[in-house]
Amino acid sequence: MSSPLAVVRSRRPLRYVRGADLDLDRPPHVRAASGLTWWQGRLVVVQDDARFLGFVDPNTASVEDVALAAGPDGRRVFDAGLGNKAQKPDFEVAFAVAETLVVMGSGGPLPDRRTVVTWGPRDPRPTERDASRLYEALAERHVPAGTALNLEGGEGFGDRVVLAQRGGDRGAPDLWLELPLSAFLTFLRDPARSELPPSTARELALGALDGQALRITDLTTDRWFSAAAERTDSWFDDGEVVGSIIGRLSEDGAVELGARVVSEDSTPTRDKVEGLVPGGPGRFWGVTDPDDPAVPGELLELWLQPAG
Repeated sequence: MSSPLAVVRSRRPLRYVRGADLDLDRPPHVRAASGLTWWQGRLVVVQDDARFLGFVDPNTASVEDVALAAGPDGRRVFDAGLGNKAQKPDFEVAFAVAETLVVMGSGGPLPDRRTVVTWGPRDPRPTERDASRLYEALAERHVPAGTALNLEGGEGFGDRVVLAQRGGDRGAPDLWLELPLSAFLTFLRDPARSELPPSTARELALGALDGQALRITDLTTDRWFSAAAERTDSWFDDGEVVGSIIGRLSEDGAVELGARVVSEDSTPTRDKVEGLVPGGPGRFWGVTDPDDPAVPGELLELWLQPAG
């Protein structure tokens, strides 16, 4: 019997409606698309190397931008070529809870990756706050000594928030980190002084593609997730991408379904799928990170093809 597949029915570059803007430091396109969620009926994309939120029209893949505050060097884009990669916000997590959009940096050892952005339904603009205390607590409680916290996804599940930790840094495992929703939201209102929320963790074993370990890249509703196989053991440096899967986790964190991302002729792709949301029965929207600032991230329309 064949394995289930996630078939790419369409792929389109994510380009800004307003084009490039030198004054805002906005490129013409979404660069490293790294997280995806639904918020107030709209599709929101975040980027790990740019301080812009993108509101995506899934019918056209056109993107309306919202600029966040510039970084410490006055830039809103970050990469090795500019010499400021270490200052990138590394926004990897995007989800909506209690009508609030939450965007989080990955939380690695660099301070610029420990920002949390919230945007409530009555807020005129998104608010950015330093959440270093939470990141430090999660790392101390749950991440093996000598390895880095590297949050890649998040979602609200009833009265809980789950954050997905990408492993791989010197062999560290992927993790499902669970926090009480009310305590999490209370903390975000005043991260400098609020009590830290409690948290628990369990390991995720996602398997491998072509001999390369799969590492989680996003988590979405109903325990669906995306994962990529990338030849790197670093939280900082990218590597060759072998391919990606979308799948579903059981309640105890085991993979109960995993579908490789393939083209319409069933050829495996080398897409690095970093964001995933459901788009209806058997249908998903995904976004890709090309690991090249000159190349637009893409919006993928994925259809689940059951094993048969």
